[in-house]
Amino acid sequence: MVVKINSNQKNYVFKRKAGRSLIEHRPIFSPNEESLVVIVENVLRVYNVKTGDCTRSLETETPVNALVGIEFPKKQDYNLYGCSDLGLVITWTWENGAVLREVQLNLPVHANIIYSFNLIDENECFVISGNPSRKIFNLGSYSLRKGDLVTNYSGLVIPQNDIISVAIGSIREEKFAAIANGQCKVYFQNLVQPEMYIQKQSRFRVLSVAANQHGMVAYTDALGRVMVLRGNLFVPNKTAQETLHWHSLPLFAVSFTSIGNYLITGGMEKVLVKWSFSELAQKVDEKKFIPRLPGLVRFITTSNSYIAVSLSNNSIVIANQQMYVSNTILECGGLSSVTRSLGSKLVYMKPLDSLIIPGRTGFLQLYSTATDKVLYNIDITETNSIPAERYNITPIETEVTTAAVSANGQWLVTSEYRNDGTNYPEEKLKFWSACKNNACPFILNTCVNLSHGGCDVVSIALSNNGDFCVTSGNDQKFRIWKVSVINKKKQWSCLTACYYSSGVSHYQSIPVLNEYKHSNILGLVSQGERPYLTMDLFGKDEIRKVLNVHKATTVLDERIAEKTVSKGDLAMGGVAISQDGSLIAAWFGPKLTLWDSHLCNLRTTLSHVALRPKGVHVHFGNHDAAHYLVCTTEECLAVWSLLSLTVTYIVRNNPVCLAADPFSNRMVVVTRDNDVHVFTPHNSSPILSQNRVLEPSAGVITHCTFGKTTEDDAKIYFMRNYSEIYCLEPEKSTESQLEVISHRNVPKSKFGQLLAEQQVSEVTSTRAEEIQQLNVESLASSAVSQFLSAAPHMIPPVRMLSTSFLQLISGYTENEEVEPTEAPMEVDTSDDEEAPKVQLPKPEQLCKADYDSIKNKKLKKILDQNLLDSETTMEVFSL
Repeated sequence: MVVKINSNQKNYVFKRKAGRSLIEHRPIFSPNEESLVVIVENVLRVYNVKTGDCTRSLETETPVNALVGIEFPKKQDYNLYGCSDLGLVITWTWENGAVLREVQLNLPVHANIIYSFNLIDENECFVISGNPSRKIFNLGSYSLRKGDLVTNYSGLVIPQNDIISVAIGSIREEKFAAIANGQCKVYFQNLVQPEMYIQKQSRFRVLSVAANQHGMVAYTDALGRVMVLRGNLFVPNKTAQETLHWHSLPLFAVSFTSIGNYLITGGMEKVLVKWSFSELAQKVDEKKFIPRLPGLVRFITTSNSYIAVSLSNNSIVIANQQMYVSNTILECGGLSSVTRSLGSKLVYMKPLDSLIIPGRTGFLQLYSTATDKVLYNIDITETNSIPAERYNITPIETEVTTAAVSANGQWLVTSEYRNDGTNYPEEKLKFWSACKNNACPFILNTCVNLSHGGCDVVSIALSNNGDFCVTSGNDQKFRIWKVSVINKKKQWSCLTACYYSSGVSHYQSIPVLNEYKHSNILGLVSQGERPYLTMDLFGKDEIRKVLNVHKATTVLDERIAEKTVSKGDLAMGGVAISQDGSLIAAWFGPKLTLWDSHLCNLRTTLSHVALRPKGVHVHFGNHDAAHYLVCTTEECLAVWSLLSLTVTYIVRNNPVCLAADPFSNRMVVVTRDNDVHVFTPHNSSPILSQNRVLEPSAGVITHCTFGKTTEDDAKIYFMRNYSEIYCLEPEKSTESQLEVISHRNVPKSKFGQLLAEQQVSEVTSTRAEEIQQLNVESLASSAVSQFLSAAPHMIPPVRMLSTSFLQLISGYTENEEVEPTEAPMEVDTSDDEEAPKVQLPKPEQLCKADYDSIKNKKLKKILDQNLLDSETTMEVFSL
């Protein structure tokens, strides 16, 4: 999307930078095990296994909405097959990534949405399709060449569900499909004989299934067990079953190794377990672990040498078969539902040219805007994650609520909060100083426990030089923090707390802040079985919520909402500090107050009918707009003049987020319809405006900030759905880009590749030399004019300039002294022939001084003048 700026008619481009999900589908390894192919919405990314860098991307020729599955055939390794959600099968050549073929599957009208895609062989694929209006799945095998239906497996009836797991195995060279749909059954369908199928009942819900080519099947349930089946599945008397039980929480992923002697499992414990099936005595029942993974395990993929684990924090961990982590592929996102509901900030850090964005539970991510990669995962809470239990599989953990960075990038201030509705809330304010350590860009300087008495912090503002900070909380107070030097160390301390009313909010009268000692904590005494183990409650299903925890935008636990009360009419909103640090602006409900930062007293109160019922954001102008104050509510944007204390103009545009550039007078506001307006407080007409940069139905832009800015250009970053990063930046001109070699101009022969496209002869014409000689004088005059037109601070000092050059630019001419000549000699001219007089042209000089003649003249002057008296010299040297 391209927009034009009105002032200088520059083109601006709106691009998506990061935040795509890597964990929606199972990744696969390349046949040579050097690359990992990951489905990222409607494209494929190929990552290097050793370095973790994205080497290339595979796209489709026909636009698709999303891809649901990819796979390499077992008997050949030069083609990659993928399928879209609407049944378009794409074949890529793996060597160069070109689209070889696109075939549309002839899906039935009543089941035209693909839920799973698996290859039977290089000619057929097994597809499970459905439709939201239907209650059962449609199973069928289709031709990869023509897209026609080969076999319809109508005998097996599987209820439709969004939890689906499919694995293809073989028994005596007969292919079969093992299917789990999140209910208390596992299904097996013979792909060669459609009438042969079976369904196995389970006491608990089956969540995932895996199969190999040796007739072994493994499936997991909600209790944490792994059931391994061996033998002929379609003959009950010839099937052996083994139960593996180490996990205590629901298992979401299971996979066999390529050889089949090992089984890999993972789930909600954030631990990867490798089970041994080897016949050696020392290997029986052996287990290896990778503990403390940063997220829940969603998918597991194995090869001969590596294991890829997709985690809920939007990352993929790559480990070797010895269970040692070798690399991690990380993308922005993977936030918990509590982080999304609290809405952490989007902050730009100028020294590192990076964005500080929310990460997984208790972390912040440092995203580089230059390389488009996540550089650091900053541990803010520095606490272990709370383990889930069967009575509470979604525990409330300590989350980072808001953050702010000073304009010079020296200080980072964060706030963390935890409130489970039963215990006393945990609230901390931390001050981090910037450091040059490669391990982490910030180091903890000061930690303040219960900085606002257990109430969460709403907004944080830092001065440009980072010498003092202002925080506002739900206790209806804002506090001023000052940095001071104690024992040669910098520490932060609270100067005072300011409030508009009595300063005692009824928010602190709820039982969670006073009667926090409780005997029955979170149902710990209850030992009954949980409904999620055996029943699929759909909208209220806890397992489904945990699986989609990276996409949820509301708090999972409802016990907090039951005890949450209104914050009152004077609830705190945003706070801001003026450019010179003399004023503080703070929202108290519909009243915008101005405070003296030195005396900490109230200067004035600004109110307007249009600013009701509650203010949200506030920012001071910068540079030539420092005398303006810009604020927003849920319905309008208002600009105040601090000189007259009056409203300059009001715009009703339903703003969602507001940001100010600390290095210019520009501001940006984003509305509820995803309309972006860049403006200055001087004028209500925006200097850049674009409507609906993104479709509001897919998500609203919640945060924005200015990036690297210049006098004419600016980069603005946006965050949608708390993980997707977009950028509005000037379009790059073709002149500044490197030359791209077109494949059409590549020589056909190998010898032609050795020749240059343009050849220059070493023989030059004399005409060119004459023209060059004629232009010497004009080039010299232009050089002198450019030198004189430069800024004064750019010109070198006078003592470094040559004398001749100073004389040239000043117009001074020196009369040459006539040297004394001897009397002319008498010449006999009896032949009466006169010698011809030849006048040689005087050679022209291009700003070049004749240093030899100047030196001789200066020496002659010194010798002619009596600088030293001979008598004095004799006395000094005792001569």
